[in-house]
Amino acid sequence: MDEMLKRIFDELASLRKHMATKDDIASIEQRMATKDDIAAMDKRIGHIEQTMATKDDIASIEQRMATKDDIATMEKRMATKDDIASIEQRMATKDDIASIEQRMATKDDIASIEQRMATKDDIADLPLIKQAVFEILEAVNEIPTIKQNLADMSEKLEDVIATQARHELAIQSLAVRSLVHENEIRALKAK
Repeated sequence: MDEMLKRIFDELASLRKHMATKDDIASIEQRMATKDDIAAMDKRIGHIEQTMATKDDIASIEQRMATKDDIATMEKRMATKDDIASIEQRMATKDDIASIEQRMATKDDIASIEQRMATKDDIADLPLIKQAVFEILEAVNEIPTIKQNLADMSEKLEDVIATQARHELAIQSLAVRSLVHENEIRALKAK
């Protein structure tokens, strides 16, 4: 019987050593994926398949970017570090703005600036003034033409006056002749 007990104990020890307990199964269940986990993963994989590029997509892109000219064109359109550095040099920094804010810190400074600055009402008439200035400039630019036209007209007027004077002399001469003729006609009629 001792031997049987020993064999039973050995068998039990072997069973304990090789068999899983409920805790072991619970631990495995915690680490294993469930059907819900697999469904969620399947959904994520489907989304990835829809949004990720395929080898065909990449081949199409490679065809469009095949030439060195295309790459050179892209390089020309892209900003370089120097371009960004140039922009950074031209842009105001927070320190620049803080410096301006310090200079404008008091209400008196702001009031002084407001008094010296033009308002929207002050500049509302600027387009009309600008238009008037352009019209005056156009008129001023036309003055030489007007002067030339006046000089031409003055010459023509002098010619007309001279012609009119000659005509007057001719008319007077004709009037005198007409009177002479009338007197001669009267004298002939009187005889």
